[in-house]
Amino acid sequence: MAATRRLSSLARKARARAGLRVRQPLAEMRVAVPHSVSGSDFDACLELLKQEVNVKTVSIVRSDTELVSLEGKPNFRTLGKVYGADTPAAAAAARELTAAQLQQLEAGDAVTVEFRGRQFGFRPVDVVIERRVATDWLVESDGPFVAALNPMISEDLRREGLARELVNRVQRMRRDAGYLYTTRIVLAVSGDDDTLAAARAFDTFIAGETLARRFEVGEELASPDVRQSVDLDGRNAVVTLKRFDGEDGA
Repeated sequence: MAATRRLSSLARKARARAGLRVRQPLAEMRVAVPHSVSGSDFDACLELLKQEVNVKTVSIVRSDTELVSLEGKPNFRTLGKVYGADTPAAAAAARELTAAQLQQLEAGDAVTVEFRGRQFGFRPVDVVIERRVATDWLVESDGPFVAALNPMISEDLRREGLARELVNRVQRMRRDAGYLYTTRIVLAVSGDDDTLAAARAFDTFIAGETLARRFEVGEELASPDVRQSVDLDGRNAVVTLKRFDGEDGA
């Protein structure tokens, strides 16, 4: 669970950096975790991670180098104590360490390499490991934990995002109107073509989430309890709702 929370936090950070709200679903997330974390227990948490991050699929990559490139930077303070006048040469060798060698250091093991005819040994404290994004996906990392989100939003995903934004606004309106959690309503929404297309495509989802016994798209209720103009990700819409009294149809 700790690994799941860590990856969820990284994914939210990646979303925030790109200006993507969590309510906007994305197609895919790829994650990298240390070998000590991977296994059946972690696999069992992937469904929860998928829901928290709001993505359709989550997959585990074999190595974080599929998502980021690793760079080693010499720690001159510790190298100087070992190599003295030879520190510049040791630092140059540290910069040439391969991804596999850097991963070995990150795992807590020492590494010995040959560089320009000499051997240099490095401890984990001797090299600072940094990660650089090696893909056009949205990537955030915390040591060996890496979360990468596919930023491409299809028309279906965009409409689902609008539908989720609409549900969020209706839930606020229900609360402001003083409705109980169990109060059934009649709901209507009007707006631009994109808003109406999203409402029609996800009408069952919207009605279920808001407890709407009747949901009218492209209309306004004649005598609503609440009428409100709302912003749905930059699109204006008008939402009207009232209590369902059993006579408005189901």
